[in-house]
Amino acid sequence: MRLKSVIVAATAAAALAAPAQAASHFRNGSFEDGFTGWVANEDQTFIVGQAYHRDENGDPDNCPGDAGAESPCPYMPTGGDFMGMLQANDTDEAVLLSQTFTTGAGGATFAGDAAFLGEDYLPWNDSAFVRIYRLGGGELTTFADDPVELFFSSIAMTGDWGATEWTHFSLRLGPGTYRVEAGVTDVNDDREPSVLLVDNFSLTPEPATWAMMIGGFFGLGVMLRRRRAVAAWS
Repeated sequence: MRLKSVIVAATAAAALAAPAQAASHFRNGSFEDGFTGWVANEDQTFIVGQAYHRDENGDPDNCPGDAGAESPCPYMPTGGDFMGMLQANDTDEAVLLSQTFTTGAGGATFAGDAAFLGEDYLPWNDSAFVRIYRLGGGELTTFADDPVELFFSSIAMTGDWGATEWTHFSLRLGPGTYRVEAGVTDVNDDREPSVLLVDNFSLTPEPATWAMMIGGFFGLGVMLRRRRAVAAWS
């Protein structure tokens, strides 16, 4: 009985110290399994293997930084074979993609990639964002009212029919429940809808959390060895 109690106690301690990634239930950050784990508008969100920015004539354009290229270049996934694409077909209403997750006691770092493909011109200032909210109590509760913006771009920032390159972002999160949202908005008209690409989202436990987990299982091994030694001498 005592051995069983020791095992249960040590296992529980190790579980409490488990990494944030295991406790988070954050899923499918590179969209290799479609939109599993995400809340998505299926009419305006897509899983694609590549995407092109289009110019004022609707033709595939060169990627940012490749103005001298002889032929249009595609945006390719930054993680895996697929990426998420949001297209703003609803006037003045953001097309959203979201997922809610929790971090463990040690916190975690949330990271990912985004790119804005502007396919409109001013004064129709289409825009796109990736932002994160904290839900519930505890520290950083201001996230709920004032979300942290991980990525933002617009026609005003890129210029008419402009685009960004892939942009990487990351943010250290404390323990809690969060919701990440990606969105793109078509402003004032229902033509030339702009695009947001997202990929390679991840939630990585902090090193201290990994150390707690390893320490928990190490403690379990020590207790088991001691118990066996006592039993051998009994």
